[in-house]
Amino acid sequence: MSRAMAEVVAKLQDAIGLENVKTSKMERLLYSHDLAPLPNIAQIAFKNLPDVVVRPRSTEDVAKIVRIAAESKMPITPRGASTWGLGGSTPVFGGILIDMSGSMRKIIKIDQENLCVTAQAGCTWKEVMDACLEKGMLLGGYPSSFPSATLGGWISVNGVGVGSMKYGTCGQLVRNMEVVMPDGTIVQTGFDLIVDNETGYNLNQLIIGAEGTLAHICTVTLKLEPAPEVMKSLSYAFPTLKELGKPLMDICRSRARPLHIGFSDPKHFELLKKAGKHAIEDGAVVNVQLEGDKEIVEWEERKIDEIMAKYGGKRLPDEVAAHEWDERCYEYRCREVGIGSIPGEAVLPLNRFEETVDACYDLLKELKLTGAIIGSIVDRNTVMFMPYYLFNPDELQNLTSFGFNAKFADYALSVGGRPLGFGAFFASNLDPIRGSGAKYIRDIKKLFDPLDIMNPGKLTGTTLRYGIRIPPALFNLGMSAIGVVKKAFDTESYVEERQQAYAEERANMERDGRHKGH
Repeated sequence: MSRAMAEVVAKLQDAIGLENVKTSKMERLLYSHDLAPLPNIAQIAFKNLPDVVVRPRSTEDVAKIVRIAAESKMPITPRGASTWGLGGSTPVFGGILIDMSGSMRKIIKIDQENLCVTAQAGCTWKEVMDACLEKGMLLGGYPSSFPSATLGGWISVNGVGVGSMKYGTCGQLVRNMEVVMPDGTIVQTGFDLIVDNETGYNLNQLIIGAEGTLAHICTVTLKLEPAPEVMKSLSYAFPTLKELGKPLMDICRSRARPLHIGFSDPKHFELLKKAGKHAIEDGAVVNVQLEGDKEIVEWEERKIDEIMAKYGGKRLPDEVAAHEWDERCYEYRCREVGIGSIPGEAVLPLNRFEETVDACYDLLKELKLTGAIIGSIVDRNTVMFMPYYLFNPDELQNLTSFGFNAKFADYALSVGGRPLGFGAFFASNLDPIRGSGAKYIRDIKKLFDPLDIMNPGKLTGTTLRYGIRIPPALFNLGMSAIGVVKKAFDTESYVEERQQAYAEERANMERDGRHKGH
């Protein structure tokens, strides 16, 4: 540890307590990756290993940490549960990593009269959702990773997820946030009890989706709904995923408003089966979750039944639908075979559904990737596709697999959609997505954070660990090139090897268990 870093560590220990400042390499390694771990070769480009990890207990603690970072011009990386996979919560330049998931997870107040809840940003969505349901209130939306994803993390990416179709995206659930600005000032961004439609620049909307680059989110106030009288799960099967396009359009053009609509292709269930999990064998499946007053839910159920029957959909038993709803947070269980998986995410116009299914399969085939397609409806005209692919954790193979994400992003933009998220890996997408507006986004970042200490190297452009900025055109060229290299690898054979090894391991465990029983 350098002398300058030792001084910073000493200041942090004095400010928030010795027990809340961690410097051991083993502990820091735990924070050097997110949902999509990178090979060691990535350290050439990014310094993913933080120099120090801190665990604040309050907004005031965070303010002290940020002031120390500003004085030392030390980069800060905010981190929740890191259930994302684009490098948004891992350092690019080392520095201070602020872990919110361990010590800032108090539910401060559930206000039944004013239908809102205030909680620290390190709380999981499940913790808040369950606490509100006990009080007779519904949290209208949450990420599919809700058992572990934190409030601050999903808000920082302005996520879409379960409930978005009925109650809006993440940003539409937020009434107010208590945040720490880059100079250590504590600011309220909105209003706890009322909608923030005041004239002037909206701080809520600036900081929601900023990926931690403008301010550090500490507490959040979310609006709530009265708990529903009835919740009903429906599942329908079609031979292929493309056949879902027309019935989904009809549902979204009807007056029915489900809480959530999710879908999975047959390949997804094939991979689950290979991992030894329960898998539907009826083809592609669309899952619909209804909630509300009994009479309304019954009407919506009849309406959706009619639409699905019109297009040849087979309604699955209620117990299957209930199981699929319970499994909504376990999208990537195929990893249990012993391989990695990386999702590509994009939102697209709903009328491009069938075309996008073909585009995903063509791309998987072109790059010789084993993968599947899952997704959900975001609103009446927006569908989120989450094709994912398995990868061999060999270092070069791992890097080349990212070519899929770049090509899928290009496709989404070409049909009026866009990829989701920037992070460290896809920050160069800011220019193609926002066009001439990208300049003003970077100007806002410079105005808020002139020292560039708040999650630097993310969102506004790809920057390597030594401060080398990669121009968007060069980055896109590089991603296309590794996509070409990827074609030389055969993921399928590796997956088959891992499946066989996994099956043998399970058989051995079962045999050992029988022997012990005797």
